[in-house]
Amino acid sequence: MTKINERLALVERQRRFEWELARAVHSKAAARLVSGKTHDLLNLVQIVQLASLELARRCNPEAHEFIEDLQKAARDAQHQLTELMAVARPEEIITRGAPVGAAITAAVEVVRAASTIAVDLHLTISPDATTQCSADELAHLIYGVTLDAVAETVQLEADQAEAAPIELFVRERRIDGKPWLEIVRSARVALDGEHFDLRAVEAIAVKNGGELAHSERRGGGTELVVALPLVAT
Repeated sequence: MTKINERLALVERQRRFEWELARAVHSKAAARLVSGKTHDLLNLVQIVQLASLELARRCNPEAHEFIEDLQKAARDAQHQLTELMAVARPEEIITRGAPVGAAITAAVEVVRAASTIAVDLHLTISPDATTQCSADELAHLIYGVTLDAVAETVQLEADQAEAAPIELFVRERRIDGKPWLEIVRSARVALDGEHFDLRAVEAIAVKNGGELAHSERRGGGTELVVALPLVAT
């Protein structure tokens, strides 16, 4: 019963993180929309500026004051829209996150404490390897991919099948000449039942320049891979 309660607490912890992440993703989507609309408005302001120059050449002197007001309004609008675009789409800055090895090892210990399923961790990266992920993001990556496998194994236990450990490989690969981190989760089961929701895992990966992929495993079962670019030291 204690293990079940701990597992439910871990699931609830992951769900709360998903809600927070969803709000952040929606905020970024809204910022991209604002940035796009602002760009369109800047194009319209530029048309007004060009038109006012043409009017200044064609109109008599009595109209110059009106044209100057029009040009000033266009300049003010351009300045305010440029500031709005800078806020809506700030410059992307690549930062170093938490050391991968320590963060993942700590997260795996949390999963082991909250589950009756063993997790075999194979860590083959340098101690100072980092991605853009924070320690919290790395922890929730591990919670998500292991809870997904635990959901399968729980169903196996209900069917009185032998529960196999979750295998978790954390390794470095070079893709197109650049260093990447791979978190590979293999489970020796292949079920068509419901899995744990991995939207948070995918959102974290994409947010930090990576991706999530599934594939069938040789000999049966599934393999899930989270790939993240490593940040140069």
